[in-house]
Amino acid sequence: MKASTIDPNGNADARERILIAAESLFAQKGVEKTSTREITAQAAVNVASVNYYFRSKEALAEEIFARLAERAMNMRLADLSAYMQAAESKGEPVRLEALIACFVRPYFEPTKTGQLFARFILQHRLQPSAMTKRVYDQYLDPFALEFIDALCRTDPHVPRAEWIWRYTLMIGTVVLAVTDTTADNRLATLSKGMADAARSDELKRNLTGFLCAALSGKRAS
Repeated sequence: MKASTIDPNGNADARERILIAAESLFAQKGVEKTSTREITAQAAVNVASVNYYFRSKEALAEEIFARLAERAMNMRLADLSAYMQAAESKGEPVRLEALIACFVRPYFEPTKTGQLFARFILQHRLQPSAMTKRVYDQYLDPFALEFIDALCRTDPHVPRAEWIWRYTLMIGTVVLAVTDTTADNRLATLSKGMADAARSDELKRNLTGFLCAALSGKRAS
């Protein structure tokens, strides 16, 4: 990624303004429904700037996905490292609940960009491309391997292959839950408003509780 510069007044340069505007608009409207003109207008740059700095809107989307993936990876690794060191120093077992809290945090802090991150992951699952694979190879797969190592420590009697299954199914659960948070989300529709995925605290609490129960449960025979 090209380094950004800051002018004497403290304003990010044109390239960084485009990235900030694109991330915000993609989070609000989605990549497909956001036009290049909307991005450049919000970034206060000319229309040709996207092609100049990124070659295309698709390449810009890749950089946004990479930024979100890097942000999530750094947040998770920092949390994971701090927790594992604390548990080891106290002689405590590695708790599944703490690992799941570490995993889901980037989807909720902040919520809007967390939802955008989830949509990029869903896009990779539905329509994998060279772009999404590059982001996985650089950011998501290295973290996954380290996280699976930590999961294995919560219950060494569970085979590693089984933890990989559980990890992969956890991702599917999280992504589907986090990407359905509109005002008319299915949860709110089915429950007539008693439960609502648009209420992020409620979603996070119930999602975390479900994952803890699902990942710690015995495999069905």
